[in-house]
Amino acid sequence: MRNPIPLLPVLLAALLPACSKEPGEGGKALIRGHVYAVDYNDNTGQPTGAAYYMPECRVYIRYGDGEFYDDDVRTGPSGEYEFRWLRPGDYTVFTYSECPLDCDSGVELVAHSVHIGGNRDAVDVPDLNIENW
Repeated sequence: MRNPIPLLPVLLAALLPACSKEPGEGGKALIRGHVYAVDYNDNTGQPTGAAYYMPECRVYIRYGDGEFYDDDVRTGPSGEYEFRWLRPGDYTVFTYSECPLDCDSGVELVAHSVHIGGNRDAVDVPDLNIENW
């Protein structure tokens, strides 16, 4: 009868790569930030002087290098947002800004790439700066 003990290290080595987790939900880290808005005059194209942290703005997150967003939240009264319970990895946080009439779709993407290095990291994202026309 063969001794099964030498097979154990080989099996463990083969299973370890399968235990690595992709970016996404299921961890204890968080990403947080704010959406900052500047109002522009439609006629002149100049800022009106009104600038503020934007409440009720939708912010999206993409896990890893996926093509579509994986989750979204709305900003709070002070323009703040949080994505909680994330695992280490790379993420993209984004929202949409209005753009002037020469913009085909009427909106443009405003995004920041974010890296979570540790299980309990709290990563602060620079402001997502949007324009209101």
